[in-house]
Amino acid sequence: MILKVAWRNIWRSKVRSFIVIGSIAVGIWAGLLIIGFSFGMNNERTASSIGTTTGHAQIHSEAFDIEPLSGAVLGDESAVDQLRAEMESLPFVAGTAQRTVLQGMINSAKSARAVRIMGVWPEDERAQTTLPMSLVEGDFFESAGLNRLVIGEKLANRLGLKLRSKVVLTFQDAEGTLSRASFRVSGIYKTLNATWDEFHLYVHHKDLEHTTGAPLVHELLVRYNETVDTDEKTIELASALPEDLSVMSWKHVNPELGFADDMMAIMLVLVLGIIMMALLFGIINNMLMAILERRRELGMLMAVGMNKGKLFLMILLETLMLGFVGGPIGIVLGDLSTRIMMRIGVDLTSKKEGLAELGVQSIIYPEIVPEYYIIIAIMVLTTALIASILPALRALKLNPVEAIRGQ
Repeated sequence: MILKVAWRNIWRSKVRSFIVIGSIAVGIWAGLLIIGFSFGMNNERTASSIGTTTGHAQIHSEAFDIEPLSGAVLGDESAVDQLRAEMESLPFVAGTAQRTVLQGMINSAKSARAVRIMGVWPEDERAQTTLPMSLVEGDFFESAGLNRLVIGEKLANRLGLKLRSKVVLTFQDAEGTLSRASFRVSGIYKTLNATWDEFHLYVHHKDLEHTTGAPLVHELLVRYNETVDTDEKTIELASALPEDLSVMSWKHVNPELGFADDMMAIMLVLVLGIIMMALLFGIINNMLMAILERRRELGMLMAVGMNKGKLFLMILLETLMLGFVGGPIGIVLGDLSTRIMMRIGVDLTSKKEGLAELGVQSIIYPEIVPEYYIIIAIMVLTTALIASILPALRALKLNPVEAIRGQ
């Protein structure tokens, strides 16, 4: 009985009902779009960092952060080969890449900067990272020659460098003595991580060995077969390592990426909160107006015996019914909009410098996150239900006699 009355009541004022239905639909649509773009940006930034620079995890000596050279190597060549074989035997590991890591200075004719020098095995980088595909000029150690250097575009611009420019690198050799060597720029790369580009440069490991006097492997990059349950995989990886070695996940290797994720999550909560508050006050306003317009009707219902509990329930049901009509509309609109945006993207080229600092491309593509469809729908319906409480309480305070008289 109450369901039929509630359903009939919501269509007595079609305009007002459509406003509430529209508000609910727009709330769900906006929530799904915001979540889609947030996940799209986060996943793009994470995939870029993992793919081009950090891998899913990195293995170092326990002394790595204390002494990057003396005693901080993973071992001699045979020990590193054995370590790689053991890691690659794990079912979730797709491959590994060994690296030399040195702190040093780069000097150009224009300026000098502190940098991290990455001595790489080019064949490993091509197999396990997408860095070689991030070059905007030159090549990734493919041309013949000695003492070649691949540098980030942002760092190259700061130092006034271009292809074939000569620079001097200063770093410690295997004995801890400062060494200097001349290199020529053979490639310029650009990733989505501007901070990384400004601080890291790459040289062939053999060129470093000529100066350091010994092959040094400080880091083993590990790539998983997929970016799912990476924390659990990293824990399992750590359990397979000797006690003198440690493993860091990509979140710890690139902390600014985790910070950007945290900021994005905060912004997401704030924006969704604003949407829900706007929806809350919109529904409250419309339902209060509906109560005022229906004072005589509500007074007659109470006069013929409808108790306050049933009256309260009827008004709650009216709002929920509007939500159940607007909810599916909002989900369908949100899904269709996200799918369209996934194809065309949103062009924010005018903001590309700021987006680059966050590790995001200038064209953003959202992602569909099915589990959040239900979450957003529940949030909106809960907001609608809460919004109906105040109007329902207002209705309970009506005096039947005065309401029938229109007072």
